[in-house]
Amino acid sequence: MYRCCLCVNPATCMEPIATSPGVVTSSMGAASSLSTTTVPQSERTAYWLDMICAMYVHLDCDGPDEQELFGDISFNRLGSLDLTQLRSNAQRIRRTEAKIRQGGEDCLLIQIQREGRCLVRQDGRQAVVSPGDFVLYDSSRPYELNFQDRHHDVFVMRLARAQFKVHISNLEELTAMTVSSQDAAGHLLLSMVETLRRDIAKLQPSSALGVSEAITSIVAAGLRGLPGANVRKLSNLHAYHLARIRAYVRDHLRDPELSVQSIALALQISSDHLSRVFRSEPIPLSRWIWKMRLDAIRRDLANPRLREQSVSDIAFSWGFNNAAHFSRSFRDEYQMTPREWREVSMRMA
Repeated sequence: MYRCCLCVNPATCMEPIATSPGVVTSSMGAASSLSTTTVPQSERTAYWLDMICAMYVHLDCDGPDEQELFGDISFNRLGSLDLTQLRSNAQRIRRTEAKIRQGGEDCLLIQIQREGRCLVRQDGRQAVVSPGDFVLYDSSRPYELNFQDRHHDVFVMRLARAQFKVHISNLEELTAMTVSSQDAAGHLLLSMVETLRRDIAKLQPSSALGVSEAITSIVAAGLRGLPGANVRKLSNLHAYHLARIRAYVRDHLRDPELSVQSIALALQISSDHLSRVFRSEPIPLSRWIWKMRLDAIRRDLANPRLREQSVSDIAFSWGFNNAAHFSRSFRDEYQMTPREWREVSMRMA
């Protein structure tokens, strides 16, 4: 067993690694890649372990018994998620309590199997993942991946927990559970990611955000179909009211007066009843409105056609009426200021 020794700040993993030996970088939008074939054979194991730790989280790894360890990783940033394709013959990868204490990474990982099979263990469950299937595991708790063939090829998506909890609240009940390729969401996810990898260099930053949100929604749809999701079946009346609320919010998101009270008044239901209807959702209605506005502003800030419009004007056009409050909210949600996000996005364009 080998242990990675590269100590990284989780935030730095979000950037393509450009200074390490063996990393081949290309223009923004195209993949950055790394491979054990680019370093001397005697250094390949240590190099590979350092790289998977830098790309994902701190891990332990067992290489193959009868052959040299090899591995290739290609990396892309897509909106709010990191997308990697990994090919290797490593047999076992473990996230232990010691590694969790060593690195403070807190993220969710979605593994989509392309070739080979994998046995995933976490939270007292285990899932066999075959080509076309996907599975969720959580970096905040121990997990183990056992690859059962001589080599494997997988896509791995790294998502921020806060972004994903908007879609599903009981994530701890859905780890190490297979979403089958026979499931509509499973089949659609693999097809979409395969197409995306081919065409990602053509995406503008504003489009990339929309695509990343669509991928996150597909993952959430697949997970909600699992037995552990415990999704309460809504009555027809409940579903009707929920759809009306969502539609009204989307149509009036730019209105600075939009609130729980104004929605209740417009839909002619009481505020208490409106809150009860939305209680089945992962986050409260007021928080959902706030999140929808911030996501819309982030898309506009990444749109080159709006580069002449000020940050404040864009924020105010989506219902905010206090620039300082907006800036704090944006920074808390995305870990950078609106201006920093716009500068990064324009460089990518």
